[in-house]
Amino acid sequence: MPAPAPPAEVAPAPSLEPAGEYRIAGVDGGDIDLPHGITASIGADRIEVVSQCVEMAWSYRLEGRALQTTRLPVVTCDRGRYPQEEAIEAAFTAAREVERTESNGLRFSGGGRSVILFSQ
Repeated sequence: MPAPAPPAEVAPAPSLEPAGEYRIAGVDGGDIDLPHGITASIGADRIEVVSQCVEMAWSYRLEGRALQTTRLPVVTCDRGRYPQEEAIEAAFTAAREVERTESNGLRFSGGGRSVILFSQ
């Protein structure tokens, strides 16, 4: 009787490294429909979002796909906010997980909220 084959080695899941420059394509399952783009810059421990003169920021910690965000105070303009900007703020604040989408975007989700980003 031949010796049993050694167990196949399973490659670890690739590390999710979200650092980069993105455009925000959707929030809470809907598209962003504004006359201007909204961008996100993600560094090693900070997320910054810019929508015209409106700025938002969070510190974050990522372990695997598990995410913890903390809203940071930033200086921003006083023009009021579009509903999409308010939804983006709520989605990033509630986010508890990050994953790659089938179309290679990033989905931040948690608390019934989500935001989708694509590389620029």
